[in-house]
Amino acid sequence: MNIRKIASIAMFSILAVSQGQQKNKKEGKMPVFIGCEAYSTNEELRSCLNNGMNAALKNEIEFFSNIADYLHIGDSASILRFTITKEGDFANANVEGINPIFNSFVWTSIVLLQNRLDQNNLKLKPGLDSNNQPKDVNLTIPVRYQTEYDTKTYTEFPANERVLFTINFEDEIIEVRMNREHLIRTIGINNEREFYLGKYNNLFELATVEPYASQINDAFKASYILVTKGTIEGKEYSIRLKNFFSTNPEDFVLIEVIREENNTWAEYYSYKTKEEFNQSKFAKLTYR
Repeated sequence: MNIRKIASIAMFSILAVSQGQQKNKKEGKMPVFIGCEAYSTNEELRSCLNNGMNAALKNEIEFFSNIADYLHIGDSASILRFTITKEGDFANANVEGINPIFNSFVWTSIVLLQNRLDQNNLKLKPGLDSNNQPKDVNLTIPVRYQTEYDTKTYTEFPANERVLFTINFEDEIIEVRMNREHLIRTIGINNEREFYLGKYNNLFELATVEPYASQINDAFKASYILVTKGTIEGKEYSIRLKNFFSTNPEDFVLIEVIREENNTWAEYYSYKTKEEFNQSKFAKLTYR
């Protein structure tokens, strides 16, 4: 594992699980997370549940650090609320936070965790009321992500939007762009004429709509996706993202710039961070 990834993951933290209105032990018992069966007191169960959720959510979210840099996402915080039902399942997941992209990763982590439990035929032991009967328990987890990079860069971003990636679709191309508020817009371009197609809160929402879903799936299989093309000093360059959609946190997200000549790569550049890329002459090709 590389040093940058360790630093990013270490700065991701999930704080203590809170049960909200629990006032005394007569109200019942906390749910029992997988692997916490040896504990009996609510304090022990809450601590073990917190540790288990911390490990599980971090495992699902850690690749967020792969793309946070290019998406200009700095320090982020969300409040995750969910229910552990009397059947031992996660339900009613809700996330509040300023950054919709980070919120979507946090919310999706609960969905993926439940899917993983279902695949392994596992259930949590539900919470109990004062009569030792199963009950729904509402829980809250603050989730925080801290970047290791200077977040001032995007406040000085010299454009309204940046192209995230480009889709070639029939007789037109579609640019997927992100603005300063991290909202995603899709813009169709046909014969240099631009027209608005749609707006999305995050990449997960975008990935449920065609033709974006198929293109994102293809990019996942191919490990790269086209950002944009443009001409500098009379030469045409292609900019692409490598591993942007990879869910393997070991895969570096790279920004690659390629110029082809006679069906070969005449020039090739690789950047590991947007700061590094933004200092290059190619960055302006992504501005809109």
